[in-house]
Amino acid sequence: MKLIINADDFGMSRGANFGIIDAYKRGVVRSTSIMAGMPGFDHAIELLNSDKDLDNLGCGVHLTLTAYKPVLNNHKTIVDENGFFYKRIDSKEAVKKFDLEEIYNEFSAQIKKVLNNGVEITHLDSHHHIHTFEPLKPVIESLISEYKLPIRGGLLYELNYDKVIPYSTFFYDKTVSLDSFKKLNLNKYNILETMTHPAYLDTFIMENSSYNLKRIEELKILTSKELISFIDENDIKLCNYRDI
Repeated sequence: MKLIINADDFGMSRGANFGIIDAYKRGVVRSTSIMAGMPGFDHAIELLNSDKDLDNLGCGVHLTLTAYKPVLNNHKTIVDENGFFYKRIDSKEAVKKFDLEEIYNEFSAQIKKVLNNGVEITHLDSHHHIHTFEPLKPVIESLISEYKLPIRGGLLYELNYDKVIPYSTFFYDKTVSLDSFKKLNLNKYNILETMTHPAYLDTFIMENSSYNLKRIEELKILTSKELISFIDENDIKLCNYRDI
């Protein structure tokens, strides 16, 4: 079985960046996804471009519509009066109030910003799973038609695309434990992806993310000898989206 353990929120902050790098170098993470509009983006790019040990860390784009600020500054429907994204949006009602062209332009700008900084993008996923929302299906269809990138599964709609990777939320919040990995159905999938959120806590995370203390707990488990041994003993092949 191939398992993609993806660290979401690369670029959120320096604490998130250093936590993700440690989860790769000392642990089981082999994939991450970067947030193009967050304060830690430049630091994340600096790490990727300056450390040859990170050449095998796959990096996708963590499409963002619900955290901090957009890459573009001309939006009218997807930001508040201060130019920030709305923190939470409903998968059906609130999204209907958004201009889909604005969302497409923003997502495309996020992807292009990552590409323009020298990153070989491996896949697409999203913050708060907004790419899975059914009203955004036309946007996602346009993006995959243009960029031909694999995309995280868990979609709430049918997508005629052969690069949708099966996805599970078995390691999040109350299920953050070594036992969650041990309960994996190893025979059900040839390849499976799960998100993780390892980080060292800093001021930005504590002030801007409700999911904070669990991040350091995730990092501890993802770098533990117990988890590394379990993966080795069960012949689980850790990989990223380049390997599918």
